[in-house]
Amino acid sequence: MSARLAGKTAIVTGGGRQIGFAIAARFAAEGASVVLAQRSEAEGREAEAAIVSAGGRATAVRCDVADEQSVAAAMERTVELYGGVDILVNNAGTGVAEDITELSWEDYRRVVDINVGGVLLATKYAARAMKADGRRGSIINISSIQGVLPLKQSAVYAGSKGAVNLITQQTAADLGPFGIRVNAIAPGYIDNEMMHGYHDLVSETPGSAIAAARRSIVLGRLGTPEDIANTALFFASEESSYVTGTLLLVDGGSQSHGAIA
Repeated sequence: MSARLAGKTAIVTGGGRQIGFAIAARFAAEGASVVLAQRSEAEGREAEAAIVSAGGRATAVRCDVADEQSVAAAMERTVELYGGVDILVNNAGTGVAEDITELSWEDYRRVVDINVGGVLLATKYAARAMKADGRRGSIINISSIQGVLPLKQSAVYAGSKGAVNLITQQTAADLGPFGIRVNAIAPGYIDNEMMHGYHDLVSETPGSAIAAARRSIVLGRLGTPEDIANTALFFASEESSYVTGTLLLVDGGSQSHGAIA
């Protein structure tokens, strides 16, 4: 293992699966102590075991990012375990694929509470911890290309990610004087469960939406969770020490085509 994050503590919301797990595993491989803030205790424990068995240092903590007390407790536990917080990855998220005329208020609240409220709450408590002991921390928000370009049946999800993009810029301005950097990553089409589930819902014929997605990617392949993890590592490390308030699209060039499938 290399050690670009040696001596650092990172908390990754939704760190038990998919992109979140890839980020947590990459950080641990680079020497960080990683806290997996996961709503599902079983998924958190499984991810913790996988990282530890690979030689990393990880602890799973149950956390519902839509619940302020849960977020505060997870951050407090992180400080108790490892002495502070150097890196926060706001990865936990959810989505809904519904025509706007059929959208339920319950689905709207769920998406906004997790995707927007969760980012605000975790940032609030992580920034407090960073400021308390003068750490020059890094906060990384996982947004989406859908917060930049339109995708059908995605008004609420896209709106939530657009909010994340603006929150990133505003909190970068607010926290910069304390040496805390805030950046966002906008993944494009990533080959994972969430992306396939969405495209299954919106496909007019089986596989049609995935095929259209592939055609929009300049580099000719779907992204992987590891592509996002590598980008997160850049933002977490000192290699990006003069970068804040940035939204980086990691999409294989999909935005070059304008509106995406």
